[in-house]
Amino acid sequence: MSTHLWVLSMALGVAMLLNWSAVLRSDVAVERITKPTIMLLMIGLAWSLDGEDRVDGAPSLQVLFVALGLSLVGDVLLLHATRGRFLAGLVAFLAAHVAYIWAILETPGRAGFPWWVIPLVPALLIVHARFGRAIVVGAGRQRLPVLLYELALFALVLTAGWKGDWLVVAGAALFLVSDTILGHDRFVLERRSAPIETIVTYHLAQVLLVVGLLR
Repeated sequence: MSTHLWVLSMALGVAMLLNWSAVLRSDVAVERITKPTIMLLMIGLAWSLDGEDRVDGAPSLQVLFVALGLSLVGDVLLLHATRGRFLAGLVAFLAAHVAYIWAILETPGRAGFPWWVIPLVPALLIVHARFGRAIVVGAGRQRLPVLLYELALFALVLTAGWKGDWLVVAGAALFLVSDTILGHDRFVLERRSAPIETIVTYHLAQVLLVVGLLR
């Protein structure tokens, strides 16, 4: 690992810990600084990983930059999630998922039948039946974009399963977990622990996707 990559990784880890601590303490000022900073560091991490030792079959860096840039936009919009800003953030993250799907499809995948997809299908159906349906119904007038967003998340998980890289699958699955917690907390039932659960799983999802696609 180069010094540049090591410094970026350490800075990213520190920024995440500061952000998680801010969420736990409801420190809005620190959260507003650290949340976008994390995504900027994530973009730097992707650039550093790509330049240090590009692996055969890795997706184009531009597509990952689009996914991470849209995630940054979504993060900023959700910092003060009024109804309009929430919808705009939803659209930004939906587009980010499309970019991630594109990036995953650019990878060669594993040889043979993608067995990982088989258990993912019933798992996603269970998630929809247990949480997704209630979130869509609870979204009221926003139910259509929320449903489309849920379908985009499912497509991300299935695409990752089809390619068969366990890090990418784990990242996509954590993205689903994070946004399911967020949606359930916003539209169904608020829980005190939901914000920290959402942000921790979200950041880990982003790290796993970037590292899984570029390692």
